[in-house]
Amino acid sequence: MVFDYMYSSHRKEYIALSFRYFVSPKHVYQLAHGKDAKSAKDQKILHELCEMGIIHHRKPRHQDTEE
Repeated sequence: MVFDYMYSSHRKEYIALSFRYFVSPKHVYQLAHGKDAKSAKDQKILHELCEMGIIHHRKPRHQDTEE
């Protein structure tokens, strides 16, 4: 749903982080709920979500490479 973050108990935190990192609150919500980080900015957002206690540390997914 497009506005799922609006009904979250962490809505204020998502909005604050979105202003700090110039992304949408929806993007912050999606990162908090499992979306893969695709940039250094996304990693910083995930780190802050972890520090706030909203999420627990996640191991980054590694792409399988064939050599």
